[in-house]
Amino acid sequence: MFDSFTTRLVVEAACVMGCLTIFSFWLKDRHTSAHLWWIGGFALFGVGLALGSLRQYLPPLLNYPLPGLLTLLGVSALWLGVRVFDRRPLPVLAILPPAIWAVGLPFAISSYPLRYALFNIAIGTATLLAGTDLWRHAPKGINPRTCIAFVCLLETAISYSQAAALIAMQDAIGNGPLFGWLTFAPFQSAVALIAIVLFGTQMISERSQHRLHRLAMSDELTAVLNRRGFFELGQEALRAQSETPGESSVIVFDIDRFKSINDTYGHAAGDKTIASFAQRAANQLRPDDLFGRIGGEEFALLLPGTPLDVAANVAERIRLAIAETPIECDGHRIAVTTSAGLTSAPNDQAQLDRLISTADAALYEAKGRGRNRIETLESVPSGLRHLTPIARVPHKA
Repeated sequence: MFDSFTTRLVVEAACVMGCLTIFSFWLKDRHTSAHLWWIGGFALFGVGLALGSLRQYLPPLLNYPLPGLLTLLGVSALWLGVRVFDRRPLPVLAILPPAIWAVGLPFAISSYPLRYALFNIAIGTATLLAGTDLWRHAPKGINPRTCIAFVCLLETAISYSQAAALIAMQDAIGNGPLFGWLTFAPFQSAVALIAIVLFGTQMISERSQHRLHRLAMSDELTAVLNRRGFFELGQEALRAQSETPGESSVIVFDIDRFKSINDTYGHAAGDKTIASFAQRAANQLRPDDLFGRIGGEEFALLLPGTPLDVAANVAERIRLAIAETPIECDGHRIAVTTSAGLTSAPNDQAQLDRLISTADAALYEAKGRGRNRIETLESVPSGLRHLTPIARVPHKA
């Protein structure tokens, strides 16, 4: 039905394309070890297929076991690469397909159709494990992961059905060759590999774009949100809360006498002070809280759906976490404190820029009253919050 040489050539080309494509990604990001798993997977699959075509030149004890084993190890390596890509543990079940081949081959090696049936069972098991795993962990909707999962599960259905047909028709097949739709196996592998390369490339590209977007929204020194990221995600969070009863709160922090720390201990100490402040503050937060650096030594914290009294407790925990333990830098123990301004608004009226402005005014009060304290500004009635000026308040050093 299909020319065997041409189909195998297409499969080999797909393996080479997969190796080269993933290698190009690895050159740009050598810290992602998943790329090496995928390169190895495509390479093993391609070498196994090539040795299968040249099995007459292999030693008798290796001419059937080795090509099949390498091919199955390649498929397992491709799946393990996805697990590494997702930072998930490597599953023991990955050894099942090669084990099926290794254990079953002594019983099937003398029969042409049974050898092919056994290999189809092993390859179908490999794609079943990979496909179900990808499907379970894929986002909802159509995306590269669900497409790869669909290709794997389709490959499983075809492989298992061919295995059943080979077992049922072994007397008619005899010593081969295969005929009819049973010759579809190499062609299906070629199509599946090409699809996996294409959708896999898209999956890696999406991850790279997401990473770049995350870097664009993160502060390099502290690893928390930068000003752009805080306002972008903060506005989204408030919109999501807008129809929910209750309040949302904002706290603005400023490191006290930061200019004096810089002048006394140097800019390296200043940077460490900022980074340590961010880390200690972040350790006090819940998963849904948004924390970002919005100025040099100024930070903002949005607590969606959180009333003022709860936000005040969070602010106090952060203030104590900063004040109770000096920061050590180059043999110096630097005592650091922070001042904070706090405000809130009903969810249906909360606007981030106005909340920040009001909290900033409260921060100014905290600075004026001696620093290392928290002040709350509730002087603007909820119905008039839209009149709150959007202006940065100059802070004292």
